[in-house]
Amino acid sequence: MAVESVGVWWQAGAWAAGALGLGALFVRAERRSRAPLIDLTLFRNAPYVALTSAGAVANAATVVLLFVVPFVLQEVQGLSVLGAGTAFLIPATAMAAAGPVAGRVPAGAAEPVMAACLGLAAAALAATAAAATTAAAATTASAAAATAPQPGAASGPAVLLAAATVAAASLGVAGALTLTGTQAVVPPDRVGEASGLTKCAITVTAGLGLAPAGTEPGGALRLASAGCAAACLALLPRSGPTLRRVSRRWSRPPRSPR
Repeated sequence: MAVESVGVWWQAGAWAAGALGLGALFVRAERRSRAPLIDLTLFRNAPYVALTSAGAVANAATVVLLFVVPFVLQEVQGLSVLGAGTAFLIPATAMAAAGPVAGRVPAGAAEPVMAACLGLAAAALAATAAAATTAAAATTASAAAATAPQPGAASGPAVLLAAATVAAASLGVAGALTLTGTQAVVPPDRVGEASGLTKCAITVTAGLGLAPAGTEPGGALRLASAGCAAACLALLPRSGPTLRRVSRRWSRPPRSPR
């Protein structure tokens, strides 16, 4: 409600203040409870917090991508609903195929792999935003000149879909790692609790990511790109020790048979 009321500052402020107040009351009640719904010591687990936060950003960017690309294909590129849906099968398939790939990532490598995926997604989302903006500008110029689209305009959907496919594959791996990675870094008796909290976080940020997409699609893609880049940079300091351990493991000479 606070996001939807952003145009009216006092309504947005009231909803935001109410949400913060309820959140503070919930934390206070959980601290005093003998059997809390969420054990707040979970937030002291640095790998869990890092993966959940990065996954929330990735999920918000995913929602933006899923909304904006079909919208641009229809409203800017002029494709029909069936044509846009058929064309979008390419990035959708890449995102679906990314899940099994993420399942093969070892738990110890989840953070560096997610950092790499977020960095790649940031670049691909920026390219998608540039392609969408270029297509919109070309369509506007053609309409103003009352002429048919230029011969090179046909490459617009191809460039857009290529960038969107890379972004979808990267975000698909990052999103899957959010669920598998967080379960691997918490004690077995807290997996259900951690999974529920992670799912809640990524669902909330999905709604926040979708809010600006309806008003400024290109701006929403650029914002998603910036968010992925920031999350990548935040994970890099934590990924360094992991990468060094992995490199030392691979650099060890094989043991000679006795």
